[in-house]
Amino acid sequence: MSADNRICAERFIRPLAGERKNSLFFGSDKMAGVSAVYHTIISTCRMQGVSVLDYFKRFFSEIVKGRRDYEHLLPLTIGLEQ
Repeated sequence: MSADNRICAERFIRPLAGERKNSLFFGSDKMAGVSAVYHTIISTCRMQGVSVLDYFKRFFSEIVKGRRDYEHLLPLTIGLEQ
């Protein structure tokens, strides 16, 4: 792994280090899993240059409309401008 890749990876992992301390207070394994998915989506949006707020707005509006093709509801495939 090149130095640039390590720096980039470290930048996205750093906020999760504080989250590890908070994970003692999730109350259940299920909620810890929910938190992991949430942080993964946020990190993916940031890495791809997609607004997190715009992504979640579009995602939930599509879910409310009844859309269930989840592979097309990812930050890169949902149709937001980068």
